[in-house]
Amino acid sequence: MEEEEEIKQINKTINDLNVKIDNKIEELTKSIQKALGEKKEFAEGKINENPLAYVAGAFVGGVIVGYVMGRGKS
Repeated sequence: MEEEEEIKQINKTINDLNVKIDNKIEELTKSIQKALGEKKEFAEGKINENPLAYVAGAFVGGVIVGYVMGRGKS
């Protein structure tokens, strides 16, 4: 009988910890989403200021990566 009570208490403690962990994960997820949203808005603003420079940078980066990958296959 006493063992059953211990098991019930352990299960209750585990459930309480699971709820706390779920709440913390939810808090962290919301925090990360907020931070990513802010960074995305900042990046979009920067790109909108000078889109040609960012497109050119992406193009040059792609050419460099293609060249390096092409050399690795030889």
